[in-house]
Amino acid sequence: MHSRGLLSIGNDTAVTPAGKEAPKFNVLSGTSMACPHVSGIAATVKSQNPTWSPSAIRSAIMTTATRTNNLKTPITTDSSSIATPYDYGAGEVTVTGPLHPGLVYETDTIDYLSYLCYYGFDTSKLKTIARTAPIGFACPKDSKADYISNIDYPSIAISKFIGKESRKVTNVAGDGEVVFTAIVDTPRGLSVKVIPDKLHFSMNNQKLSYQMVFSSTTSVPKEDMFGSLTWSNGKYKVRSPVVVSV
Repeated sequence: MHSRGLLSIGNDTAVTPAGKEAPKFNVLSGTSMACPHVSGIAATVKSQNPTWSPSAIRSAIMTTATRTNNLKTPITTDSSSIATPYDYGAGEVTVTGPLHPGLVYETDTIDYLSYLCYYGFDTSKLKTIARTAPIGFACPKDSKADYISNIDYPSIAISKFIGKESRKVTNVAGDGEVVFTAIVDTPRGLSVKVIPDKLHFSMNNQKLSYQMVFSSTTSVPKEDMFGSLTWSNGKYKVRSPVVVSV
């Protein structure tokens, strides 16, 4: 995630042009500025939704982030090129969007423990790390690549141009029965199918799953590609960045 902010600076640290008075504020961008802004937003979301997990709050912040600046044009890098998820992650955070995200992705304890399994942690080490690990937990037997890529995380990354991703989302719209429709910004040279392309929720806090299937329509691309998946019902737009790596 990306955030920008105003930082108060003293006159002794300001870079002041000759004949000009030292500025009282400076615009800075980066993790040092993102951290306090995102922390404040997370605290606000938690205060309004006290039962939400850290992963639900993270999802709300990520899926409501924007890719445009205050001029409504695409965010750019320091060199003025169009920025990508490699530069800004899910986008630039908003203040009010995370309070009403519509849907959230929730990464649970088993997801994290299984992730550690694939990086060589045995059962005894996992018990030391996670004292609240579910009783009887055992490392999954499916492949490392398949499991890690299908963790319920609010962004989607795939390699080799052909494959599938599975996700589960929770309805937090508070509107009772609601239908979200998939809108795909398809990376160039790929075909992407969402199954199902509509999610019909009958109640709040209901969880539903979907799958994205990727296939190549051209020769193997020479550079990484970017797109997005947005679930929308007209009122909410729940956007996840999609990255396809060479």
